[in-house]
Amino acid sequence: MNYRTVLLIIFVILCAHTSFAQQPFTFVKTDEPVSLWKALAWDVLPGGGHMYTGHYEYAAVFAGLKISGVYAMYYYYNYWQYRGSLYRSAKKANEAIDPEHDLLFKDPEGGYKTVKEFGYAYDRAAHYFTLSILANAAIYITSWLCTWYHVQEINESRQPTYVGFNQFSFTTDENGTMWASCTMRW
Repeated sequence: MNYRTVLLIIFVILCAHTSFAQQPFTFVKTDEPVSLWKALAWDVLPGGGHMYTGHYEYAAVFAGLKISGVYAMYYYYNYWQYRGSLYRSAKKANEAIDPEHDLLFKDPEGGYKTVKEFGYAYDRAAHYFTLSILANAAIYITSWLCTWYHVQEINESRQPTYVGFNQFSFTTDENGTMWASCTMRW
C-alpha cells in the first residue's frame, strides 16, 4: 500500500473525528429507531453495520477481520491452485518418464517430493482454503450478531417507557409502617 494512501486514510479519520466532536455522528436521527435490515445490509461492507449503529471500535475491529479474511481466502485459493498445478505437472512427468516407479521432483519450496507427497501438499492447501472460507463465515456471522445486538440495544433505549403494575415489594420504615409498591417497565 502506498504511504500516500495511508496518510490520506489517517487524515480522513482525523478530520471526521474532529468535525463531529460536538455531536456524535450517526446515520439515523437520534429519536428514530434503527432499522435492523438496513444495519445488516450495511454490515456486508467491512465495518458498515457497526458504523451505521455508531459503534466505531467494533467497526474498526470487524473491518480489519473482514479484510484479512478476504485476503486469506484469496491467498489460500491461489496457493491451492499453485499446489494443484505442481501435483498435476509431477504426475504427468512421472507417467511420461517412468510410470512404474515413484520419481522425486524438486519442490519449489525446498527439497524433493514424490507425486504422492505433492498430492498431500495439494490436499493440505485445499484444507487451508476451506478453513479460510469457514473463518470468513464465522467472522460475518459474529459481526451480524453484534450488529443485531447493538440495534436491539439502541431501539430499546429509544422507545418510550411506561410504568405499570407488575411486581409487589414490601418494605418497612423505622416506625414500623409497611409500604407496598409495584412497578413495571415495558
